[in-house]
Amino acid sequence: MSRKVTFLPSNITVSAEDGEVISSVAKSAGLSISTPCGGDGRCGRCLVAVEGKGNVLACKTLVDGDMTVTIPEDTGKVVAAKDYSESVLDDFTPLSDGLGVAVDIGTTTVALDVLDMSDGHVISSAADVNGQKRLGDDVLARIQYASEGGTEELRSLVLKTIDNLIDTSSKDIDRSDITSVYIAGNTVMEHLFLGVDPTPIRCEPYEPVVKEAEITGEESGLNIPPSAKVVTMPCISAYVGGDITSDIVFSGMDRSEGICLLIDVGTNGEVALGNADLMIVCSSSAGPAFEGGNLKSGMLAKPGAIDSVHIDGSEIRYTVIGDTEPKGVCGSGIIDLISQLFKAGFIDKRGNFTEISGAVDGTFVFGNNISISEAEIKDVIMTKAAIYSAAKSLVRNIGLDFNDLDKVYIAGGFGNYIDMESAITMGMFPDVPRDKYVYLGNSSLAGARSALLSETFRNRISYVFQRMTYLDLSSDPVFYDEYMSAQFLPHTDSAQFPSVRY
Repeated sequence: MSRKVTFLPSNITVSAEDGEVISSVAKSAGLSISTPCGGDGRCGRCLVAVEGKGNVLACKTLVDGDMTVTIPEDTGKVVAAKDYSESVLDDFTPLSDGLGVAVDIGTTTVALDVLDMSDGHVISSAADVNGQKRLGDDVLARIQYASEGGTEELRSLVLKTIDNLIDTSSKDIDRSDITSVYIAGNTVMEHLFLGVDPTPIRCEPYEPVVKEAEITGEESGLNIPPSAKVVTMPCISAYVGGDITSDIVFSGMDRSEGICLLIDVGTNGEVALGNADLMIVCSSSAGPAFEGGNLKSGMLAKPGAIDSVHIDGSEIRYTVIGDTEPKGVCGSGIIDLISQLFKAGFIDKRGNFTEISGAVDGTFVFGNNISISEAEIKDVIMTKAAIYSAAKSLVRNIGLDFNDLDKVYIAGGFGNYIDMESAITMGMFPDVPRDKYVYLGNSSLAGARSALLSETFRNRISYVFQRMTYLDLSSDPVFYDEYMSAQFLPHTDSAQFPSVRY
């Protein structure tokens, strides 16, 4: 039977049949309801208010009569990450004249810079949530959606995100002046940008369908001049993409005499180890826990997000982005929170709440009803374990220890905002002298920007790409051993974290 479904606050009414899922009806009405878990009902992030029913999951609730559905508004902007500013180009040999656009396509966030190619200065910058996120939080969910015929829809969403960012970054930009675009992103994101079905990369031998590409503006689908040059950063494997290639070259570890470690803290959790003579890379499939995924109170780094936490006795202090009422907790806040809960004795090494925590029914509540449960804490512990054990496995596989490292580079969208002591306390980063750490911030974007401006940088990209070795952790016995040992706070082997006191 045909029903009328009215969506607020847009006040759009459409017809739907009994048994249709609300999220699908909204999509047919041209409205967006985020379903980060791909519609499995796991994440609880697609809550809408149905008149007479209260809050329900849009991905699981069926139309059973005329309905009025209120979709919560999300007006907060993503906080753009800064990047390491000490990198200096060897030469100024821009890819083209006019305007250039450097883009980092992250699974969660898309960021871009618009450059004046005559002198290389950044005219404007912008960042926002990747429009694909409503169809799945992680790359596996999006691969699945693509395998079901959704490649073009996913492509159109990321193209729309990029086009919107160009528009919102500055009112003074004339699109007709854009002559080049350089794209860096993980392998799945680059495939979807190109309109290539990424489904084959999840099968052996786990290699990209397209490793690198240079196309025209017309072929790209972006709203730029047809003759513009569009280049993608090369991807070495299914789960180590152009963003890591960009990170490596921008950090300068490809020129280092000493062995350096690079950890990209994001949905995929990629790690690289090497110097001028060797380069090994891997992916730990960390998941979206540090980007708000899978946590009831988790959110991106937007106004209203708790971004730091400190516990002193029974007092809990925190800071909120935008100095507003807290709405949730973002990645840096999650890392602080769990580290502080552990140091205060509120949780044990396994992530279980202790009697002094005050947790009720396995849930700890603070600040404007923000909460974290034991299950969520253990999900974050699994995530940090994946990152740490990936790094440890690379180091062990070449017969070294963390203390042998010259530098440890931290990359990723929110790398600059992570408190180092908190990350070490929870066992995510190695416990080495702090002066070895270098925050790179969004080096994927910075590398794309450098590639637009320097031929030497572009040549280094090609050289690094040709000599990278990919280590498949799924078949590495060292990784399995390390991963099992890292699923505690900070680790089963406390000797690996001598500075952590609890």
